[in-house]
Amino acid sequence: MDCLEFRRAAGADPQHLEPAALAHARVCPRCAAHLRELLALDERILAALRVPLSSPARAAGGPRSPAGTGLDRRRWMALAASIVAGVLVGTLLWVGNPRRSLAQDLVTHLAHEPEALVPTDRPADPALAGEVLARGGIRLRPEAVTVTYANSCGFRGRLVPHLVVRTAGGSVTVMVLRDERPARPVDFQEQGYAGRIVPAGPGSIAVIGAAGTDLESITAAVLAAVEWV
Repeated sequence: MDCLEFRRAAGADPQHLEPAALAHARVCPRCAAHLRELLALDERILAALRVPLSSPARAAGGPRSPAGTGLDRRRWMALAASIVAGVLVGTLLWVGNPRRSLAQDLVTHLAHEPEALVPTDRPADPALAGEVLARGGIRLRPEAVTVTYANSCGFRGRLVPHLVVRTAGGSVTVMVLRDERPARPVDFQEQGYAGRIVPAGPGSIAVIGAAGTDLESITAAVLAAVEWV
């Protein structure tokens, strides 16, 4: 099981993972941390939903005392505060994590396709590159960039173009993500890589290079080269 498969399984049901997922978490610190976050969120939500039992007098239909009324009010206020806190934490995780998780998934994908990272000045086979681009619903303007690697890859349940292109600023990995659209450009540093995800066309384009790469100018060149079909 790889990291992407683990995150899908953990996101669906972190409390009941299959042995393969548990084995992966034992050897992958990043996925283990992700699992701890999910389990902590589950526990917070469950704690918010634990309503204390009413007093014996209340259960027997006895009269309410002012003190009991005040206690119940405090219990309900505490419950409401806990639920709000749980919803807030869940919202922050849901809204705040996509940028980080998308960046992490991109870098994880690179690790599973090491042949794409081998430096070369030889252009990719034009017919193969053309098929990958057409399958992804894009084309490149002639002479804009040189494609040295092209493959159609499964990523987050979709088939996306995975390219390595050579520009004046150096070679970078380009992932065309038609179904992932951040609200604004996102820069990230992950595991020795520098990356930039920018909204483009109906989705986005991710450009990933070595740390210290001038991604701003390279990303501009890539965006100028891509035409959405």
